[in-house]
Amino acid sequence: MKGLKSVLLFAMVMVAVLLYSVPAFCENEGLGDVVSDAAPKGESKVIPPGHFALVAKYAEAFLTPDPNDPSHPGGHRTLYAADVAPKLDSYFVLDIRTPAEYAAGTVPGAVNIPMADLAKAENLAKLPLDKAILIVCNTGHTSSISNAVLGVLGYDAWTLRFGMMGWRAMTKTKVWSSKVSQDIYGAGYVSKIGQ
Repeated sequence: MKGLKSVLLFAMVMVAVLLYSVPAFCENEGLGDVVSDAAPKGESKVIPPGHFALVAKYAEAFLTPDPNDPSHPGGHRTLYAADVAPKLDSYFVLDIRTPAEYAAGTVPGAVNIPMADLAKAENLAKLPLDKAILIVCNTGHTSSISNAVLGVLGYDAWTLRFGMMGWRAMTKTKVWSSKVSQDIYGAGYVSKIGQ
């Protein structure tokens, strides 16, 4: 009987240690890393339920193109200014640049929510779920990042290819190194001061 009590006491102590130390370990190491490391590996394995699995499910839905639906190209969600401009009013235009860059000129009708603030609940609530969102930045790079985040969250998000460079007439931009430059020829549309 004494041996059984010792085993039970040891088991209770171990459970208590695990309950208090594992969450602290996860916070320090990053819960995503811990869950990812714990996920089963191999083609026939299924990601365990939880936050990681939910995000993975939405990411897969966003990244996988639908061959029967051209409006769902998967992760390749960029639009050229020349294709967007004639039907600009069918998009919710979101400029994710800084307020100063936005004030210097943007796509007509654009709403400014800087990228760093985009995923805040109060800003996500401003975005429509029933209308395509055209994301604008300077070059299209940070728009693509924001596009992926919004896409995983279920928004119909698109990137303005080459950003404001693609909207304006022509911009010289450095490519590959500081010694090589390339002219980006945009659509030549007029920018509007932030509204």
